[in-house]
Amino acid sequence: MQIISVELLNDEALKLLQVLEQMKIIKLVSKEEATNPANPKRRWAGSISKETGEQMLKHVEQSRNEWERI
Repeated sequence: MQIISVELLNDEALKLLQVLEQMKIIKLVSKEEATNPANPKRRWAGSISKETGEQMLKHVEQSRNEWERI
């Protein structure tokens, strides 16, 4: 999926885009939605390597175990 910006030169252009959206060809998103995706999980997908994630999970598990011993 690709997000692009379009400058509308007249009101008829917006109507045409709305028709395309109704036909499920495009999805109109506001400028705010385009810069801040609704699914933040998806936004950060792949930010750290799988190995780093596994190490972090092991560290959290170890910390929990130490906390429970107290």
